[in-house]
Amino acid sequence: MNPYDLLKNDHDKVSDLFKRIESASGKAKLAGFRKLKAELDVHTMIEETIFYPALKNAAESRDLTLEAYEEHRVIKDLLAELAAAEPGDQWDAKFTVLKENVEHHVDEEEGDLFKKAKDVLSTEQAEALGDQMAAEKERQSAPVADELKKPSFIKRVVNSLLGGSTTKRDEKKKKAGKATAKKKTAKPAARKATRKTGAKKSNAKQAAKKSVKRKRTVTGTAAKKAARKSPPSGRARAKAA
Repeated sequence: MNPYDLLKNDHDKVSDLFKRIESASGKAKLAGFRKLKAELDVHTMIEETIFYPALKNAAESRDLTLEAYEEHRVIKDLLAELAAAEPGDQWDAKFTVLKENVEHHVDEEEGDLFKKAKDVLSTEQAEALGDQMAAEKERQSAPVADELKKPSFIKRVVNSLLGGSTTKRDEKKKKAGKATAKKKTAKPAARKATRKTGAKKSNAKQAAKKSVKRKRTVTGTAAKKAARKSPPSGRARAKAA
């Protein structure tokens, strides 16, 4: 799930609640405030436990993330004070301060922090954070809009251009890995075959050399025997006389 769309959707709901509370009075105002507080409690919780930790250690987003933590602290303090107070002029004044702090926080988050987050996080990492935040919202009984659960149009196009779903890409990677493994296995086999062929050639050469030596030995022996058997020459007979 796209985490930026999820958080922006929360921001829009909170903005709408602020407008309703400002135009309400009496019990309706308090009921609206309780709903606003519940929304902000869950929203700040998923950001502080899931989204911000993924950004606070990166140099590009560290300062903005730490500032966001501090803005949350101020907002939660104001929510606690308003929850404990009775409606009146002072309550309305504090509520206005809360609204201004939330609006400032939202502007910085959507304008600056999200941009830095997109530099720090890959699409897969961001989607994983979105899924975690959505799951946590539902565990806290804060429903997530159905349209946010569907794959975005851009994601569908990207998957199509990249050759299908992540599962298909993983299958292709596995196949490529198996092919590489087969090639690696084939190389040692080829080297072994080459060594065997080389050994056979070497043995053949050695056998040929031995055969030549044997032939030379046999030829030399036969020549000596023939020399002994042949009659002496005239010069040899004269010497003997």
